[in-house]
Amino acid sequence: ITVTAKDAANNASTYTITVTYAATVNPAPVITSALSAVGTIGTALSYQIAAANSPTSFNATGLPAGLSVNTATGRISGTPATVGISSVTMSAINAGGTGSAGLALSVYSACDLNRDWATNVADVQWQVNAALGAAVCTSDLNRDGSCNVIDVQRGVNAGLGGACVIGP
Repeated sequence: ITVTAKDAANNASTYTITVTYAATVNPAPVITSALSAVGTIGTALSYQIAAANSPTSFNATGLPAGLSVNTATGRISGTPATVGISSVTMSAINAGGTGSAGLALSVYSACDLNRDWATNVADVQWQVNAALGAAVCTSDLNRDGSCNVIDVQRGVNAGLGGACVIGP
């Protein structure tokens, strides 16, 4: 902007004013959700990616089979099909860039009640205790609404090397 001013004697002075405008850019998102999650094979899982700085989209790579991410909402969902620990890379995107973080996603067998990565006598004992009412039922493997001898038998079979059978 150029401004010209005159004094009482009509002497002119010209001044130039420069205005600089710096566009404000939002900082890149920062992942704020938990960096670990747990699921059970054959059971629906839902995990929400959360981030600061107004993300406009999300992504997740390295998800185990059976899971997917909604890129608009950041919701990871589905039914995991494999047992193990997956190293998932979560990301959130906005005009300022991309923020990412790692998620350790542990998916256990339904028969691995104590989550020690093995189905053995300890898991069978948990099932027996639940069937006897000595512990909260977490092992309704046949999904009939109660922990009973059928669930215990399925745990014994899995502990002996058989398949972990869930559902009717």
